[in-house]
Amino acid sequence: MANNPIVAAPMAGITNRSYRKFLRKFTDGLIFTEMVSVEGLKREINKTVDYIKLSKSDNPIIIQLFGYNEKSFSDAIKICEDYSKPFGFDINMGCPVKKVLKTGGGSNLLKDLKQVKKIFRYARKQTDKTLTAKIRLGWDKNSYVYKDILQLAHDEGLDGLIIHARTKSDMFSGDIDYLALENAAQLSTIPIIGNGNITDLSSYKKIMETGVKAAMIGRAIMHSPWIFKAIAENKNPEFLLDSKGIYSLLMELKEYEIEERGKNYLNILKKYAVFFSKNLPNAANFRKQIYSTSDEKEVLQLIENFFCNNPG
Repeated sequence: MANNPIVAAPMAGITNRSYRKFLRKFTDGLIFTEMVSVEGLKREINKTVDYIKLSKSDNPIIIQLFGYNEKSFSDAIKICEDYSKPFGFDINMGCPVKKVLKTGGGSNLLKDLKQVKKIFRYARKQTDKTLTAKIRLGWDKNSYVYKDILQLAHDEGLDGLIIHARTKSDMFSGDIDYLALENAAQLSTIPIIGNGNITDLSSYKKIMETGVKAAMIGRAIMHSPWIFKAIAENKNPEFLLDSKGIYSLLMELKEYEIEERGKNYLNILKKYAVFFSKNLPNAANFRKQIYSTSDEKEVLQLIENFFCNNPG
């Protein structure tokens, strides 16, 4: 974090092995895995364990864990160490989706600070590696708890706190509370990483001006993974590459996906082709065309025609 203040967020279905390998073209900073269930790891379910298997290019990487039971967090960290050697671990306390809330984890922990303390304590006892938590400001605007959680993080020996400067009720929209981030940065003796709506150079600078030590980029990495390189070069991502450059990247990503998924790569490639087409001319028509076929040759030809013949 001290060497690179731009961090890649944990994103379900996105920050998997193949896409993390792809992201390494643009950043040598911290990358977070998709969130991983502590209960699934505890039971050593194959699909869950697969999430924590790392590649040579992964580190420095943080494995993000979600759940409720403090002993399960401890067990999950031990299992992670048995299967892989991450740079550190993160505790998910911000995810607002129902699947995670049903476990008692994610944003539900914002309403159960006694349990948060237990989780922090058990996790800290299990590892001396970097340990962070990713939170939201509170459940809603009438129940901010980020200062309380910050104190718990200090008391229990966490190495940093990631704050998505929205509430659970905001989901993924609504204004970012920059004042709350500034308050947290001023109060904290551990690094604060700011998160929320970083899409370009100006939004990155705005969040860093709050005094946080680093910025975590989330949804922007889906359609502009080169945003890390752009910001490092003091540029906006839309000006870093032309459409032919984006096509070359897609073909490189295609090889990573084939390596990971074999013949099942095509739907993933289509997804990223649509993501990367954002803001380019005729993107809506391209999206319609590519989702209307499942023929491999036709899909690849559509991608080539769109990106290599696009004036964008």
